[in-house]
Amino acid sequence: MTAFRIATILFALIPLYFGVTGIIFGAAQLMGGDPFTTAMDNQFRYLSGVYIGISAMLFYSAGDIVGRALVFRMAVLAVFIGGLGRLVSYLTVGEPEMWQIGGMALELGAPIFILWQAKVIGKAS
Repeated sequence: MTAFRIATILFALIPLYFGVTGIIFGAAQLMGGDPFTTAMDNQFRYLSGVYIGISAMLFYSAGDIVGRALVFRMAVLAVFIGGLGRLVSYLTVGEPEMWQIGGMALELGAPIFILWQAKVIGKAS
């Protein structure tokens, strides 16, 4: 159970980092000096806040793996759906930056955490 709790906390740090830096720096951090609209920046910062919310859910669920299992699963579902969005972008717009491909791979693989969680809960019962 301890390994799973540690993995959950480490996993939660990823969207927390991108959420905080997204709110602080906005869309400009990804634009490389290219222009962007205020609407794009507004949406980017909003979604960065959602990242922080997902992190909060993951941190919260790490405190009680069995009792907060549904919260964890919903957070992982949100991460997975985000990965599907990245995949749609990749297939329709083109190849993103390499770090975004890595993020997409982690997001699409996130349901593995749900399987691990089920195993941990099964052993705890």
